[in-house]
Amino acid sequence: MSSHLLFVGMMFVVLPAWAKGDQDTCALLTRSEIEAVQGEAVVATKSSSPERRDLAVSQCFYTVAAFAKSISLEVTRRDPDGAAGRSPRDEWMRLFHPEAKESAPRGKGEKEKGQPQPVGGVGDEAFWTGDSVVGALYVLKGDAYFRISIGGGEEQSDRLEKSKKLAGKVLKRL
Repeated sequence: MSSHLLFVGMMFVVLPAWAKGDQDTCALLTRSEIEAVQGEAVVATKSSSPERRDLAVSQCFYTVAAFAKSISLEVTRRDPDGAAGRSPRDEWMRLFHPEAKESAPRGKGEKEKGQPQPVGGVGDEAFWTGDSVVGALYVLKGDAYFRISIGGGEEQSDRLEKSKKLAGKVLKRL
């Protein structure tokens, strides 16, 4: 009898997350895919779900043997409990398409340091943010988006290419 009560009690803890349609973000990339890109074994994964108003956010941190080369993946979806709140696409527009505040447009091909750079051929739209030390690829697909950040001391262009390769895997499973 007590084991049945324990099971029913566990269902009340698990059911709210399951009912929301939460997916295991860590399952969006396999260990072998990460190892192929980073050249290091994955030693651990850790998932989390930080609270964000009106949005369902889930994260996975893939720790690799050389910690500095670890990977972070964050997925933002519509919160099914958020009644008519902002959508992931609304947040995307706020992040990457804010109203122009400059009086004069930048010249063609001119890059402003720290500004997101468009990346073609990934999802509905994608941007790379970062510099020579840190960087992340943000990818929009439908009404969800994700951020993938790859550690390591490589050139920014190499980290971007690795991010694009992994983003393609995530897009197939999202």
